[in-house]
Amino acid sequence: MAEQRLFNVLQLAYTPLSNYDFVMVKDDAIIQQFINSGKLYVIAQRPVLTFENFYLDSDDIENPVLKFEVHQKGSDEKLECEFPLFQEEFNVPYGSRCDIAINYTYPKSEVLFQHPMPFSSMANFVVNTGNDYYWISPEKLIYHYLRDVLDIRIKGDITHFLKYKVHYIGKATEQDVIKRLTGHSHLQDILSIERPFHYGTLPTEEIAILFLSFKDNIFMNTFSPDDDEMDIAVKVLMGEKPIDDNVIYLDAEKALIKALKPKHNKLLYNSYPASKDGLHSHNLEFYTFNFSDPITLIYDNGEIVGCKDSLIVEKGKTLQIRKGVSPK
Repeated sequence: MAEQRLFNVLQLAYTPLSNYDFVMVKDDAIIQQFINSGKLYVIAQRPVLTFENFYLDSDDIENPVLKFEVHQKGSDEKLECEFPLFQEEFNVPYGSRCDIAINYTYPKSEVLFQHPMPFSSMANFVVNTGNDYYWISPEKLIYHYLRDVLDIRIKGDITHFLKYKVHYIGKATEQDVIKRLTGHSHLQDILSIERPFHYGTLPTEEIAILFLSFKDNIFMNTFSPDDDEMDIAVKVLMGEKPIDDNVIYLDAEKALIKALKPKHNKLLYNSYPASKDGLHSHNLEFYTFNFSDPITLIYDNGEIVGCKDSLIVEKGKTLQIRKGVSPK
């Protein structure tokens, strides 16, 4: 008799965004494409991240380098970073003219005009080439570093800056996630009810949204000579997915909610893995959900560590969180 196993790998579809940043960038057409590719989203909370000791090192005038540190409020951890200004991948070719704008966290720190560098308490910076602009926040810098798409040099442990206390988990399989989050009642409740981790911080800067998509859905099958089962084998060899992506997304949402029990989710799917619209009816022997990014999702009873831990369903009956190697 045929057996089928399914290994699902989730990844960040775009950089995590504070609620404030989400409001600022969600109308950008290019950014919209990345955000809307995420069919699952997590509304979470983390202390505010900032750029500190930010300056332009122009010792090599032909290849100036932005140097700075990433800090997180309430932590002694830091990342020491170097970001060459001229990068083809960044669409800022060598020798091009560009301006750098600096945006501060609230309340705006005092900057002495006579001594403008190094800058501190920065929320993000924007590189304007005249034809286009690119904004970089601390989390977006880390996201680009993880994707290895830009020349970014980081010294320090990025996992300390990717820890999120989960408040709500949702799906956006029937409409774009940006439309789903516009006027989102649970997001408004979280902004209104949840207290900041640190005095003086605005909730809109601490509340963050993570957008998730599938990096891989790996099907493993064993077959017998039965005609029906061989038909499945032929479809797999032809590249046809045995299960629609939306079905897997629906199941992933239920699995995460059942495991993490977020405070602001009303429906906790206590009977999961049993469901009418998920993977339960597909009679999978075994399936898993993992995260390919080193994010940590914190909930009341523990945490799920990306690249290490797995959500596992066996024979459609039980959901387990299998812990990997504990981080040092």
